[in-house]
Amino acid sequence: MISHYLLSCSAKERPFQTKIDNLSIGIKSQPSPASTKGSEHSADSAVPEEPQPSSGVGGEHSAMPEGAGSKRASVSVSGVLMQLEQLIVSDEWTRKEQSDVSAAPHGNAGKRKRADGPRLTELGRSLVTSYSLKAYIDLLGVNHRQSIASWLYGNTSSALAGLFRFSNALVHCEDSDSAAVHSVRNGIGHAVRLALRHVYGPDLVTNGWRTFVEQGAPVVYVSPGLHMDLAPYLANEFSIADCVTVAKAETPLADVEGRLNPADLEERLALDFDPSSNRKPLLVVAVVGSAIFGQNDLVSRLIELRAKYGFWLHVVGQGLAALALKEPTETLVKVLTQADSFTLPLAQWLGVPAAPVVTLHRPLEDYKPTYREKLDSLPWWVATQHLTLKRMTDTIETAYYLSKLMLKGLSNFPRIELFGIPNAADFAMKVYKGSFSAPTVLIFKYNYYDTAVVRRNSGGSNAEAIITESPIVSAEDVEYADSLNSWLGQGLISECRALGLHLIELGGQHGTAFRFCPLESAAAAGTKPEDVQKFIKQLGETLSIVDATVRARRRLPDIIAGHPTLCRLPIQKWAGVGAVCYVPSIVKETVPEEWNEKQRQQVSYLNLELVHSLRATDSAFSSGDSAIDVSCVKFGMLADEKDLDDLIAMVAERGKAIEDSAQYMEHLAQLIRQGIEAANEDLRKENDERLMQEGVIRQLPIMGSLVNWFSPMGKETTNIKGRSFDLKTGKILSTDVLYTHRLQMECDGDAAALPMVPKTPIETPLMPHLFASTAVPDAPGESPVDLPAESDPEKANPEKVDGNVAQ
Repeated sequence: MISHYLLSCSAKERPFQTKIDNLSIGIKSQPSPASTKGSEHSADSAVPEEPQPSSGVGGEHSAMPEGAGSKRASVSVSGVLMQLEQLIVSDEWTRKEQSDVSAAPHGNAGKRKRADGPRLTELGRSLVTSYSLKAYIDLLGVNHRQSIASWLYGNTSSALAGLFRFSNALVHCEDSDSAAVHSVRNGIGHAVRLALRHVYGPDLVTNGWRTFVEQGAPVVYVSPGLHMDLAPYLANEFSIADCVTVAKAETPLADVEGRLNPADLEERLALDFDPSSNRKPLLVVAVVGSAIFGQNDLVSRLIELRAKYGFWLHVVGQGLAALALKEPTETLVKVLTQADSFTLPLAQWLGVPAAPVVTLHRPLEDYKPTYREKLDSLPWWVATQHLTLKRMTDTIETAYYLSKLMLKGLSNFPRIELFGIPNAADFAMKVYKGSFSAPTVLIFKYNYYDTAVVRRNSGGSNAEAIITESPIVSAEDVEYADSLNSWLGQGLISECRALGLHLIELGGQHGTAFRFCPLESAAAAGTKPEDVQKFIKQLGETLSIVDATVRARRRLPDIIAGHPTLCRLPIQKWAGVGAVCYVPSIVKETVPEEWNEKQRQQVSYLNLELVHSLRATDSAFSSGDSAIDVSCVKFGMLADEKDLDDLIAMVAERGKAIEDSAQYMEHLAQLIRQGIEAANEDLRKENDERLMQEGVIRQLPIMGSLVNWFSPMGKETTNIKGRSFDLKTGKILSTDVLYTHRLQMECDGDAAALPMVPKTPIETPLMPHLFASTAVPDAPGESPVDLPAESDPEKANPEKVDGNVAQ
């Protein structure tokens, strides 16, 4: 503990270190996992660098004298503290067991970086010091340390009770946990201890668990707005098996975060209060200022139920900070101060590191805090003396003022939806007039849904429920709204880090939204009103782009209708205008959903080339895979919706130019060569099968004629069906349809009218085949579609696609 003090003290406090050294000369050195040399010294150290003895702790792999009874030479406390400091400020010793194999690929793997620990403020260093002083106070005499602890406890309880207007309240401090939710849980645990004393009386101390058998098992009721699973904690710490989460009240946002339903709680209390149930109401945990929407449970109704059923009422939440304001609402103070206990994350509100969680509770006749509980209030005594109650109040006032500014700024944007606030402009006006307190949490997002729906429902409190039922709000709209808010967050959150903004997922059709809670972050981050004003200004500039993009997105289908070569394809997780696909002429008569693998390759190849050409002009273009696994051209955000017409026209013109280019024709020639190879392979396999059916004797020059004369083969066996390659579909087709039509035309006497190509539902375009009949280079260029190249240029002739000619 003393090492914490030495590491945080300033240069003028070092004489105290010398006293500790003189008092502890005889301390034996202890083995340590550190392997650093004694000469290594941190630049942040408050301990002066001294030479290490040869047998000191700081030596690397200090040798142990042989023999079980050997002793190490004693060293000064300074050497021990230097080694301890090295463990704290450096993480090299934690990596010692890592092999060099994992670090070999990195050129600078041998260089070790010092771990960046928390940077403590002046108050933070004082609080860290107070933990060491608690151990120092334990060394005093019994009466002396009891007097100090009682004085610190009384002074701290009086200060915090006055700050939160909870008269005669006592304070309980729990060591802070790494997670805020666990710290609040520990405060609720202390409320359970008080409730057990209050409900079961002194019998619990003498009889233990038998008291539960005689009077009934305790039951804890938890508000649904707590967002904490207390059942395992209560079962493990207090052997309480019944932890009931009260049903939610019917509110528009109950599917995300609900409020406690007093009617359901009253029904449960009535059942458990009956002696025949062998259960007994113990504790009700209410929430004032929930974590997501800042909702409040109906505490006044809970106070009425407490008078009837005798349980302990414990309150948690961000809304308790309003009690520390200079002029809080009288009704709020009157109601909340009638609760039995509070748990306050005061360290988070004030931006104080390493401070314990505070629980204020009313006095109990049979409860007296122990010496250790009294001494645990020392860090908050230091904090109250350093900050003073005025500065603590000003810090909380600043957080509420930031919430007011943000509420006022957001209410000026009609397309920004504030959850739980139907009319943001009217509510902001009432907050500034003092009729309502500023909300502790603001959840907002860009509302993408149709303007007519929003205008029709903007005046009612059930606007969100009506929007949810509207057929205009489809799954695609919800997904696109999430993409827009995610795009907003990428820029705004990174540029306004001081606000502590972050994105949260509400689920369902609520989607993604921003969360702003200045009580949690403003004090630690040093948020100023100028930061909120900067955010509102940037939000206004960004929303103009988003609005233009949304309007352009709605016009996109109408504009594409004027360009037959373009089609719109759905794409997910894209906040831009949308995605279009340039459809080449060889597949334009086929519906995109019916494209086969070869057709998708052709379309993807052309669109990838198109995006590459467009990005040379405008980097906002990008490529992506649509829902049908085809590459498409994605439009980004637009500052002016009128630019969409020109952009669509440019895509159509560039696509046509690429389709007519020699590179694309070369790509089609590769497809033809691939088709001819496949046709030849099919013919070879069919010929092999025919030979197997005929037998070896039929292949001999003389014997074959005799066998065929005695046993002639059928026409189906002797005829080999040809193959044709459809460039539109990329498929190899049999020419049996051609022969069927030929026989039919011969019977009708009109064989001259027989076409020389097989009929298909979609005619193969003539232009690619004519262009492909020209000379094709032996080594075609690179293509995004990996297709085998044909070395024989003559096989690129589309007139030889028929299987009979290829044979």
